[in-house]
Amino acid sequence: MDAAPKRMTTEARRDHLLAFGRVHFAAHAYDAMSMDAIAERAGVSKGLLYHYFGGQRGFYMETVRAVTDEVIAVIEPPTGVSFEEAFRAMVTSFAGYVQDNGPIYQALVRGGLGSDTEVNALLDRVRVRAHDIIVERLGIVSPSSLTQIAIYGWVSFVENGAAEWVECQDVSPEVLIDLFVSAFDPVLSTLQNGQCE
Repeated sequence: MDAAPKRMTTEARRDHLLAFGRVHFAAHAYDAMSMDAIAERAGVSKGLLYHYFGGQRGFYMETVRAVTDEVIAVIEPPTGVSFEEAFRAMVTSFAGYVQDNGPIYQALVRGGLGSDTEVNALLDRVRVRAHDIIVERLGIVSPSSLTQIAIYGWVSFVENGAAEWVECQDVSPEVLIDLFVSAFDPVLSTLQNGQCE
């Protein structure tokens, strides 16, 4: 990655470093390089990375936060449309994000940090928001335990299926979207029949 321009605003420089972080952590494990090596590859001083992020851990966590913030933003469906339209729009936007950002998405989902509570908490924000969108759009005021199990089960399937899709170049986005949407049909049928209330 090219070195950051000499004159940048604080926000622009931080964004530049986070963009580098996405590329770096998509290709390398969190602890694969020292802070000195990361700073050199980013074209900045180690002190600057410490200034913005407090260390290698902080840099990684802010990169994870930035990516999960983006995913949460793209899965927000349009308003004023039917549940089916909103649901497909949510899935379509998510698939488009993964298609454009496959390496870092896959690295976060499969980064071997599942036991890291801080990382998992950031990733769980996406799962919770997807669950809440579905519940809100279906008008379920107090979801039962079974409802939550059903929806989170589907969310987990989509999350891991999308990570696998990054390596499956022969599957088109349209086919993937149809798969994810149709996989929710049994859950929707159960919810609409009141079996999860």
